[in-house]
Amino acid sequence: MEFSDEDKEIGRKLFLGDCQFIKSCVSLDTLPSQNNSEVAFFGRSNVGKSSLINSLTNKKKLAKFSKTPGRTRQLNFFKIENKLHSLNFVDLPGYGFAKVSKTEQREWRNLIFDYISSRQNLRTILLLIDARRELTKEDNKMIDFFESQGLGWTCVITKADKIKKSEVSSKMINLKNALKNKITLYPHLFCTSSEKKTGLEELRAYIAMFAKN
Repeated sequence: MEFSDEDKEIGRKLFLGDCQFIKSCVSLDTLPSQNNSEVAFFGRSNVGKSSLINSLTNKKKLAKFSKTPGRTRQLNFFKIENKLHSLNFVDLPGYGFAKVSKTEQREWRNLIFDYISSRQNLRTILLLIDARRELTKEDNKMIDFFESQGLGWTCVITKADKIKKSEVSSKMINLKNALKNKITLYPHLFCTSSEKKTGLEELRAYIAMFAKN
């Protein structure tokens, strides 16, 4: 699917709007009200969720990140809005590297799964995949969960600047082939680099599709 110039302009204007941190949550009963659409950023620890959010919004320190993978243990909510549209982002805890007990990891996983399965205003999930990595067993478990919930989602390749340009196309083709039988997958995969600011225009256009008028 291609995004029109109008789609991209709507996305550009949305991300030029005011963007601010709302709150961090460690339980469902502390979540913000559901009066705004939400888009969730999800993926393995150190995949670049915070960097991508900061690049999309052109704010270097909006989403804080740690040099230690697995340190984000909360659901972090942000709001972006202009005169016409508004939308919430959710930075979900990463999976895969957390140096904590299995009990605590299970609690995080349950919180994330409960959020995804019960949040009525959650419009789509962006599953981030490091360009240097293949889909992992954990990634596929998450994908199966999205599909079981009938929830729309898509893949966003991050850190594309870390691989050769000649490898990017094959990476996209391999990923499309791996996901070709998925039902609720949005039929457009994104390839981004927060460092080089590439691929952000189309991703902004996609996210803006879910903004509330």
